[in-house]
Amino acid sequence: MEDEYGQMYGGEEYDVMEEVGLEDEAILDYDDGDDNLDLGSEEEEEQSILRDHDYDERTPEPTISKQEQLRMIHLRSHLNQLTEKVKHHQYLAEKTREEQKQCRNRTSQLETERDKVFSEIQGADDEGNTSALYRLRTQHERICRELENEHELEKMIADRLETEEYELAKVEVERGKFLLAEDDLIKQEQQLAKEKTEMALQRLKKEERKARLAEKNLLKMQRNYEDALEEREQRHKAALQDAERSHNKHRAYLSQTMEKLRQRQVEESTRYKENMQKKMDMLLKLKGDITANRENLKALRARDKAFEKEALQKEEEERKRILEDGGNPDKVLLIRKRLQEFEKNKMEFENEKKQRQAQIMEKILVEEDRMKKRRKQQPNLYVDVKDDKAKILGPPKKRPLKIFKEMDDSSIFDDDLLKDSTFVIDDDKTLENRVDTDRADTGLKQEIPPTAIPDSSDSSDGESDDENKVDLAVPEFEGLWDTHKPYKVPKDMETIRLPGGTKMEKEILTKVLDKHRSGIVVKQVAAGREFSGCPFYSKPDVIHFKDFEVGKTYKKKVILTNVSYTVNYCKYINITERLKDFIEIHFDPPGQMSAGLTCEMLVTFKPMINEDLFGEVNFLSQTGPFHIPLQCTTKKCDLSTDTRKIDFGTTVIGETLRRTFTLTNKGALGTKYEFFKVDGRKERTVTTAATSLGRLTTGDTIRPFTPDSTSVNVTKQDVAASLEKVAEKKSEEELAEKASQEGADAGTSEGPTGGTQAGGTQVGAEGISVMEGETAEDDQGLGESPDLAVSEMEDYGALDGMKVGMFAAGELGPFSSVKLEIIWQPNIPGKVDSDFLITFSDPLSESISIQTVANAIDVPVWVERQTVDLKICMYDRLYQDTIIVNNRATTALRLKFEVCKELRNHLELLPKTGYIQAQSNFSAQLKFLPRKSLFEEAGKYFDKETGVLEAPMIIRVADQTQPVPFTVQAVVTTSDMQFDTTDIDFGCCTIYESTKATIKLTNKSILPQEYGFVGLPEYVEVQPDDGFGTLLPLETVDLEVIFSPRKARDYKFELNCKSLINREFKIQCKGVGVHPPLEMSKQVVHFKATSLYDVSTTSMHVVNSHTSTNEFTHPVPRIGKGEIAPVGPTSFEFVIPKDAPLTISPSVGTIEPGKKSNIQIRFSPELDDLDIKKEAVRIATRAMEAQAEREYQEGLKRAKEEADQAAQKGGGKKTPAKDKAAAKGPGKGKGSPTPSLTVSGPRVITPPSLENISKDSPEYAGALASLLRQYRGDFQTYTIPCYVATGKCGNPGELPYSIHNTLYLEVHCPVVKPPVVVISDNGKTTLDFGEVSLGQNIIKSITVQNISDKMVELTSSVLDTAGPFLMLNALRFLPPDGTHTILISFTPTAGQVFHEPLEIRSGNSILHLTLAGKGVSPLIDLNMPMEAGVLDMGAVLAGEYLERTFKMQNMSSLSIDYCIKLESLSLQRHTRAQELPGFIQRDSKTKLNVGTQNNNGQNVFDLVPAEGRVPPGGSIDLTVSFAPDHSSDHYSDGISIELFGKEESHNFLIKGAAKPRIMFIHGVDEKTPDVESLAEKPAPAEDEEGKPAMASVLFTIKSIAKENEFVPGSRDLYVGCVRTMAVSQKKNGEFQFENVQLITAKGFNIEPQKGMVEAGGLKPVTVTFSPPPGHDPNTPVETSVILTLKGDVTEQIRVMLRAFVVSE
Repeated sequence: MEDEYGQMYGGEEYDVMEEVGLEDEAILDYDDGDDNLDLGSEEEEEQSILRDHDYDERTPEPTISKQEQLRMIHLRSHLNQLTEKVKHHQYLAEKTREEQKQCRNRTSQLETERDKVFSEIQGADDEGNTSALYRLRTQHERICRELENEHELEKMIADRLETEEYELAKVEVERGKFLLAEDDLIKQEQQLAKEKTEMALQRLKKEERKARLAEKNLLKMQRNYEDALEEREQRHKAALQDAERSHNKHRAYLSQTMEKLRQRQVEESTRYKENMQKKMDMLLKLKGDITANRENLKALRARDKAFEKEALQKEEEERKRILEDGGNPDKVLLIRKRLQEFEKNKMEFENEKKQRQAQIMEKILVEEDRMKKRRKQQPNLYVDVKDDKAKILGPPKKRPLKIFKEMDDSSIFDDDLLKDSTFVIDDDKTLENRVDTDRADTGLKQEIPPTAIPDSSDSSDGESDDENKVDLAVPEFEGLWDTHKPYKVPKDMETIRLPGGTKMEKEILTKVLDKHRSGIVVKQVAAGREFSGCPFYSKPDVIHFKDFEVGKTYKKKVILTNVSYTVNYCKYINITERLKDFIEIHFDPPGQMSAGLTCEMLVTFKPMINEDLFGEVNFLSQTGPFHIPLQCTTKKCDLSTDTRKIDFGTTVIGETLRRTFTLTNKGALGTKYEFFKVDGRKERTVTTAATSLGRLTTGDTIRPFTPDSTSVNVTKQDVAASLEKVAEKKSEEELAEKASQEGADAGTSEGPTGGTQAGGTQVGAEGISVMEGETAEDDQGLGESPDLAVSEMEDYGALDGMKVGMFAAGELGPFSSVKLEIIWQPNIPGKVDSDFLITFSDPLSESISIQTVANAIDVPVWVERQTVDLKICMYDRLYQDTIIVNNRATTALRLKFEVCKELRNHLELLPKTGYIQAQSNFSAQLKFLPRKSLFEEAGKYFDKETGVLEAPMIIRVADQTQPVPFTVQAVVTTSDMQFDTTDIDFGCCTIYESTKATIKLTNKSILPQEYGFVGLPEYVEVQPDDGFGTLLPLETVDLEVIFSPRKARDYKFELNCKSLINREFKIQCKGVGVHPPLEMSKQVVHFKATSLYDVSTTSMHVVNSHTSTNEFTHPVPRIGKGEIAPVGPTSFEFVIPKDAPLTISPSVGTIEPGKKSNIQIRFSPELDDLDIKKEAVRIATRAMEAQAEREYQEGLKRAKEEADQAAQKGGGKKTPAKDKAAAKGPGKGKGSPTPSLTVSGPRVITPPSLENISKDSPEYAGALASLLRQYRGDFQTYTIPCYVATGKCGNPGELPYSIHNTLYLEVHCPVVKPPVVVISDNGKTTLDFGEVSLGQNIIKSITVQNISDKMVELTSSVLDTAGPFLMLNALRFLPPDGTHTILISFTPTAGQVFHEPLEIRSGNSILHLTLAGKGVSPLIDLNMPMEAGVLDMGAVLAGEYLERTFKMQNMSSLSIDYCIKLESLSLQRHTRAQELPGFIQRDSKTKLNVGTQNNNGQNVFDLVPAEGRVPPGGSIDLTVSFAPDHSSDHYSDGISIELFGKEESHNFLIKGAAKPRIMFIHGVDEKTPDVESLAEKPAPAEDEEGKPAMASVLFTIKSIAKENEFVPGSRDLYVGCVRTMAVSQKKNGEFQFENVQLITAKGFNIEPQKGMVEAGGLKPVTVTFSPPPGHDPNTPVETSVILTLKGDVTEQIRVMLRAFVVSE
């Protein structure tokens, strides 16, 4: 319970609070992880306020520091947590007490109930009631068990209450320890609030002061702006004055310019007249060609008419031959015609069957289209593309549109014309089947006068679609287009005319405009691609003013969008010339527009004429001109019908059927229509079988007709128009064929159109005349019996039973429709094929033909539906339909329904027998229950491949031998849906994840079926669409079953899939839920879109929440119902897939119970090395091929030159003639053959192998840059397993994990193209400075380029301010394809390798650069005899000098520039000299190196050469000179050697002594300071005899006193001799100590007492002091001895000896 409450009220913080001690110093650790607060900016602001504010020195309270504030925050947080903890434990204690109280009440109730039941048991026992006794005993046992459970529960509650009270007391005690600290905290918080208030007031004052300053600056800017405006106005006035003076100056040239302009206009007018004359001549020639074509068409028409007459003559001859043989020609011809009709009916039946199959396939195709749309909308549902493609059937072949039904040889139209038209005519018709049409043609000629269609050049724009299909690539006739050249506007007419402008101004303006126009259109290249196409997208694409009315004003707004790659502009140029009077464009140029921006244009249309207008609006952009089409169309009719063919089916004579169709006008112009029947002379449209009207033959039924007949309403204009269309199309094809044979050039569209119209008119007229002649002949044949002709024509309209309904004519308004009706009331049996025509008053609207097909039978009992189509049926499903039987007889008839024996188990007609009354109908019930056995039992009636059932049904009528058949059709299919598996095993899955199993569900039916998975457990999910959907016929879908266990246990369940007809399909499933010991804070990691070679990082946590094995209080980790994992440290290991650009840190770790570990995930995408090498090979191969091609072309050129030279040498002077002959073409020239070329072709290249391309090669870098520019982005998903094991981990890869406890981390990694890349140094991102000497500054550059199509802003990370790298130039905005060079300097400050990253940020992408360099310390070695950094030059006579030579060697690998500096020449020497000397400040660390200097101002010491360069490993000689001008023992100077002008590599002290004599003494105690005084030295003292006094020196010796003895003390005294430059003086010196016996008695001893010193050397003299017996160690011993020096002079020096006894 404690663990649950801990997780509820604070999680980890609750556990941490229990472990916190009560020490005061632990307060800062209460909020672990929150002590790194960023308060730097606030602290700096407070410090500035405190500096600016003058606080009163009498302020009693000190300011609270930041550390104190931080401590207050932690203390307040800790106090709040303690308070919450107290409240929490109080709540738990109260809750536990209430539970204990309820438990005790329950216990008392159970005891009372137990006693009551016990008494009832005794009573039942006494009564002997056995049944009640057993029941009461069972109840008593149950109450006792409950009572025991309550006692145990009460005990547990008591223990828990005791624990909670103990915890409450402990927390209250801990809370009480901080009472005093809380009081102090409250006071400090009040003080802190007061301080913050004061700081806020100070900030307010500063802001007000800054605001006043800003107002002053604003006023100053306004004054400056006004001054600038005044200056601008003055400049403008001066410019106007200059322009006026220039205008007056150039006015004199205006008259000359106007004269030239008038002369140019006269020349242009003359040229225009000549061109027009040429065009007129060409048109006349074209007219003559058209007339010739008309004559040809007349000849062709006459030939066709002759062929037709010849066919009629053959038919008459056949009739005569049959009569001569004694036969009946009508019968023979009738039989022949019926056989032909039978064959035709058979073909129609086959075609009809194919058509029905095509309809079925069309429905399937519709379903396929729907499936494709779904596939586009939900592509994840459709995976197997090959299976889907195999199911798709091709579309049925489209049959040509039939305006009229197929016409036989008796048609009034010519066969040749019909072959070229859109009608379909049987070519197998024989001449014997033609009907004598002379009489009909004669009657037609009288009724239809010839009409001519006027020829209009304007009608070419409104011609039919057939005319628009004419190919105008090659003109029909020569002449007009041979020498035509497009008219060009002169340049001077394009020049903008300025009012009052002079000639010079116009010339200057023209030149400027030409230069400007030449630079307007430029190529636009972005990311290596050149833009092509229209730079601006117009919405709408076409500016269309539809259905306009004259006098009104229309406006449209057009939006132009820049779709080019980069910045562009749009300029309006002009509009089509014809539209300028009606169209007004309002367009404000927007200036430069970035890609994707839009601008608006307003188009105003004011129509003045009622004509269609077409043109375009022209614009100019930076990438070239473009235009927007503009159309203005008048109101027109758009007429159509919903069907062109009406099938009445089969019916019985006397029945009346009505069919309606819809005539729709989609246009804005109304029209009048007329609907009538066309009575064609088609012998096959009416059967000649014996009917109730009598035995009539085809020849008797076909007669001429009059327009007055009710069923014949065809007009002459309609027939003429139909003939004209047919003739026009044929003439177009003939003219085009003739033009192609003559090889005429391509011309404009006006010529062929005009010719077609003229020819069509002539042919139409001729066609009418021919028809008139034939009709006249027929009328003459019928002139003998006019009454018979009229009666036959009247009966003919009602012979087939087809007629128009009520609405035969009317007016059809705009955007409206009307329903037209066709009535069929057959009177004779047979098939009927009639045509109806709808004509319109609108001259531009074509007539619409409607075809009707019907079949009439002569049976008293007939079925309304000859074919009962049950559509698609499923097995084991009942389908019913009603069969309606009609009786046209006048008596009742008995009916018997029969079903074929093969289908009696599946089909049933009820009742089987019945009576149908006279003139009534009878309804029978059809029941169809297809069973699985239908496949074997149906036999021939069932197609096993397609599943189509065609069952013939028979109705037998009493006293009638002919049964009434009808057919039952159905497509039988199954209702099965099939899974590809019967069971699914999900295996082990953790409770934090889901396992997916993919199953396939197949629809075995050809009907779509809806399905759904119902009754799913809460831990199972089916996708997509939550397991619901529709399966198309024979479709297979992939379904994903997602198993997400909630607890650790074994799962067994079943998936139940139900169809819409309640069929169930089940799958057995099982799985194991696993609770792993560890859990992750998130299972899916989404990285941001990361550029190539960029890095993205994110973090997550792996948590060990397993702290208890009590499964009743905590969810415990286990596998299913297996053992519980032990509580303790748990290890994990992430295994990253191979080649994944991911890094996880740490990948292996151990987590203690209740703790968590932070995991860092790093994503760094890179291109595959193999892909880069392949790209490098491809680029290298392409370059090699280009090189080989260039070599090949050069070889061809050289070979050609050699061949030409050889030909010139062989041909001599006849070469030009041969060239002319060769120029005429092959076969015409007779010159000698040209020498053949020897170059065979480009050489074969061998591409480099992948192994030869290294990462450091330029080819590799070029391939990488190419792939980066071509990269289109990628998205990868990686699944990373995290193996979990109990215990601490060892080495990576050796974790003893269980595969079932594995956690999975899914990482989504989108990769995009980097916007910025490095283009310098072959694209390397590492800038290596190499080895640089310390202090030296090296500058290198790196160039980056923007390869994106957007402008990016470059920023960079901050380099280490104390580091050696420095960015010298600033970054800026980088346009597309722009480059920027970054300058980096490297100045090493230490001898080590430097490595620092530099990030170039561009939006969300970062380009990582690496700066590397090595600082090399310049090592030099000085070969000088120095001791402790001091170079002693020795002693020299004053006024002389001493030189010594030393070597300085360069020990490094770099050349070193050095400079030697003396401290005596330093600018700071005098400043340092002002300090107290060393003999005063004995403890001073700083000591002056500059000692005594020359009085003459020259340097005492000098080093030559003072500066220079030492090569690597080389050395130079340094000459050190010492030249003092007076005697002193304190000559010294500081020497420093600087390398590269910055770093000091060596610093040492050089010293020397100047002696007045060659002999001197050294090593004695100094009696005066080492600093030489600038005061005048006193004259040396003299004795009584006037001789200089003897000089004296002090020499001190120390002896060490031990317990019982004295250790003698010794010290060396040096006697030296200076090497002089004077030749006359002695080179060596001598010395001698006198009166040595006097000092021996006091314990002193000198050895040697005399000797000789060589020039330039020092002779040591050892002075020893041994305290004599009885010596007082507290008393020093003093004595003196005379030292005589013999050199250039003899000199005596008193050496005062002093000895001390000192302890150890």
